[in-house]
Amino acid sequence: MGWIWAVALVFLLPGAAVAEEAGVPLEDSAAESPGALLRRAFENLYDDDYVHEMTLATSRGGGRALERRVQVTRKQSVRPGKALVRFLEPPTLRRTSVLVLENEGAYDDFWVYLPALKRTRRIGGAQRGDSFFGTDLSYEDVEPKHADDWHVRTLGRSAVEGQPCIQLEIVPREGYESTYEKMISCVDPTVATILRTEFYERGQLRKLLEAEPESVREISGRFIPFRLVMTTPKRRTETIVETQLYDIRAEVPDDLFTTWNLESGDADRDRSAIEGTGGR
Repeated sequence: MGWIWAVALVFLLPGAAVAEEAGVPLEDSAAESPGALLRRAFENLYDDDYVHEMTLATSRGGGRALERRVQVTRKQSVRPGKALVRFLEPPTLRRTSVLVLENEGAYDDFWVYLPALKRTRRIGGAQRGDSFFGTDLSYEDVEPKHADDWHVRTLGRSAVEGQPCIQLEIVPREGYESTYEKMISCVDPTVATILRTEFYERGQLRKLLEAEPESVREISGRFIPFRLVMTTPKRRTETIVETQLYDIRAEVPDDLFTTWNLESGDADRDRSAIEGTGGR
């Protein structure tokens, strides 16, 4: 994924002309290496401290969607990064929380607090590919991504809903463990926004993530899609991810990312602590 305080003025991108003014001109991006483009794309998503409120609506075969609302707080300006996910709705999941502590050269640590059981449990590396609370996202999808962990090559040009993009084949480097054997992403080179990603496992397409180009907004110099759809073809399920608030902060306090705060804190107190550090 209220999503706090003073939100920077945002505007919908009307098309490539505006994108070129704010990002990298399309003709200049043609000379960019695939590794540099992937780095810009991941920096767009993972290089800031921010609070992100979103809804996750999961349905099967076009049936009624099960909706969840979450608040995600990330600290990525300093590595190793950290993240805290708080479920806000429905009431049955409220105060359920997930703490992600990034590890260099190893699986990230996941801690899940279940308030109904008053219990915190650790998610092991073997569970990174499991569904994230019944959605089409996995625990690995919640982790931050870094370009240095992947081999990348260009497959050519393409387009998503008329928006030009460059296809990148992304394969985990030796020593980096991923539940995906490869990803194929189409990246808008003007603003480094990932518009489409195919996730492969055992030679088969496992999942597909698509962003709506018209939903991309500029937030403090970053270009963030406010509506994404993750589908799992084999299961005939999809999860629509819609952002209500994306607030980049100058600083997020370290002490939010502890198992003590995971269990005893809540979304309102997290926001109050972040407000005390000032805006960006």
